[in-house]
Amino acid sequence: MRSSLRWRLFTILAVSVLLAWIATAFFTYLDARREIGTTLDARLVKAAEQISVHLDSAENVSANPQQIRDYTGTMLQVWQRDGSLLLDSSTAPEERLGTQRDGFESTTLKGVHYRIYSQWDKAGRLNVRVAERYELRDALAESVASHLLHPLYFAVPALGILIWLSVGAGLAPLSRFTREVKQREPDKLEPLDLSDTPREVMPLQDALNALFARLQVSLEYERRFTADAAHELRTPLAAIKTQAQVAFAAHDSEQLRHALNKIISGTDRAAHLIEQLLVLSRLDPEQTPVDQQQVKLSAVVKDCVALHAPMAIRKGVDLGLEAGDDGLVLGDATLLAILVRNLVDNAVRYTPADGKVDVRITRIEDGVLLQIVDTGPGIPEKARKVVASRFYRVLGSGEEGSGLGLSIVERIAKLHGASLKFDDGGAGVGLIVTLRFSAVSV
Repeated sequence: MRSSLRWRLFTILAVSVLLAWIATAFFTYLDARREIGTTLDARLVKAAEQISVHLDSAENVSANPQQIRDYTGTMLQVWQRDGSLLLDSSTAPEERLGTQRDGFESTTLKGVHYRIYSQWDKAGRLNVRVAERYELRDALAESVASHLLHPLYFAVPALGILIWLSVGAGLAPLSRFTREVKQREPDKLEPLDLSDTPREVMPLQDALNALFARLQVSLEYERRFTADAAHELRTPLAAIKTQAQVAFAAHDSEQLRHALNKIISGTDRAAHLIEQLLVLSRLDPEQTPVDQQQVKLSAVVKDCVALHAPMAIRKGVDLGLEAGDDGLVLGDATLLAILVRNLVDNAVRYTPADGKVDVRITRIEDGVLLQIVDTGPGIPEKARKVVASRFYRVLGSGEEGSGLGLSIVERIAKLHGASLKFDDGGAGVGLIVTLRFSAVSV
């Protein structure tokens, strides 16, 4: 189950507040303990002084030990200079309270921890010792701390409710943002422009707007592609239908044979167009996975040249291969074969009889050049920027085609990180198509 942002914020805030409150109570307890200790020490000093003054003002002090009843929890012992006990309280232990003659000290008698203050009277005859158990001090400090924690029983639940409501109010713009995106129609790709979008959510809104823009371009591109594909398929299908009607109405075998040949030619053209469309549709996604393997371009080109040799012979075109290097590159052998096949097919198709087509592979520094050089009509410089567009064909060439070959070449080159360039042939005749690949170091 996915975590809730509201629960996450609530938990973080609630735990933070609770820990802060507990830390405050703890340090307040330590401070209260210190203040209580100081106050009780002052009370011991005051009690010792009062007893000393009282003993000094007494005319006769009995030498016999006496005991007084105590109701305050403060213990008292009065010792004479000779070490005999003169006076003690009913709560005082039998042992001497401490060993120090003047000032404060802490000691333990029979497992009980005491805080003791000793003081001599003005005459120096009597030593007054007052003491308290540390249990009293601890009980007072714990009482203060417990009173600080009492509000937690009521404040924490109330604070939790307030935090929950506050987090909900803080996330309200995000909820409205979510509803706005959820309620959008699939074809509504206008940018989001919500006036109350928080600053923290603006990067998400900007990213969605960029995505919408890319989707809009992609959908428009696909609409044009579908319309163009339908238009291109309509032509060979109409021709096939026409020739079928001619064949159906033919009165002699020669006319019938001619119509059937036209039907076969039109079918081949439609099949080629469909094949190119399928290849291009497979290459359309921005991140088409490429099987990165070491491929020898020389082997791919050799197979392609052998495949197109019959076509070149029929046209009287000299088709050759010049491989100065194996052309070892990283890529997909199948896609690279499609790339080379389209380039060689175009070159042979548009090169006139007695023309020449050379495929060259050259190693340059850290790259491999694949060049297809022909003596055909070439491509005007102004058309070279759009020649790789879908269904684009050079006017006046006299050749039939789908206009998709160079689109496929450009896409495969891009997937392999290769650059594609068109130049004039030697002496201003023909065309040189150059692809530069990154070479594999051996």
